[in-house]
Amino acid sequence: MPNSIESTIETYVQAWSERDPVLRASLIEACFAPQGRIVTRGREIVGRAAFADSVAKLHADPEFLRARLTSAIEVGQTSFRFSGVVERRDGSLSVESFDSGEVDGAGRISLLLTFTGPLAPRAEPKA
Repeated sequence: MPNSIESTIETYVQAWSERDPVLRASLIEACFAPQGRIVTRGREIVGRAAFADSVAKLHADPEFLRARLTSAIEVGQTSFRFSGVVERRDGSLSVESFDSGEVDGAGRISLLLTFTGPLAPRAEPKA
């Protein structure tokens, strides 16, 4: 049985895939803090409205199929991490990500740090 943070993350991923804007809004409200933040390399999404707008832009891509988890959800007291992917209609993967963050006192995501793509190998130090 998933714990509350695992359920929050599952709801978050489901929100990215939900096509019905009314259902999507209820999922976002359930999993994302009112002033929650999603921070990526290139931008910061702050608040539920900005999150909903980001999801709507993704759904505007006719090739978008869904978002899904590709790892277990690891949970600390208020922290979490997981991996996910965005699938395209042709079966290819457009974005692989590693996400970590924390939830607020109500169990909703207050901060999510998203890293896309694989890490570069470590460069060996020069002697």
